[in-house]
Amino acid sequence: MSFISGMHHVSTLTADMDRLIAFYERVLDTSVVLDMEEEGLRHAFIPLGPTTLLHPFEIPGIDVPQGELPMFERGRIDHIAMIATDEAAFWEVRRRVIAEGAGTGEVTDFGPHYGLSLLDPDGLWLEVVWIKPGAPFDATSTRANWRTVEPTVSIP
Repeated sequence: MSFISGMHHVSTLTADMDRLIAFYERVLDTSVVLDMEEEGLRHAFIPLGPTTLLHPFEIPGIDVPQGELPMFERGRIDHIAMIATDEAAFWEVRRRVIAEGAGTGEVTDFGPHYGLSLLDPDGLWLEVVWIKPGAPFDATSTRANWRTVEPTVSIP
């Protein structure tokens, strides 16, 4: 039995809260549920699904590394993966990522799911996943079996 039922939030640092909030609103169609300043810092709650929040902090005088870093060299948190509500939402996020210039739009077929990588304005690596209905999660989802796929919907 697990004592954990899910993830509540992930805390990050941002160089520009307004820029970060606008990005998540444009690309992931989410809205801030809390945005406040206290004790010399600003922080917000940005929903990443029904039970998970991104909790960024903007702290004066703190240097926040910007830009893309190689996998496994990104610090304590390498990336955050979110689940798309359905296949259409997955492809719409891909369209927005490309329009925003937040990623190449390349989609990887991992076997049981598709994955799309993107960067937020502070260089936080994000992944949006669409889980294929009925696809088993098993040993066939190894790197050797991953492949790039083309969109299954037209991109305007």
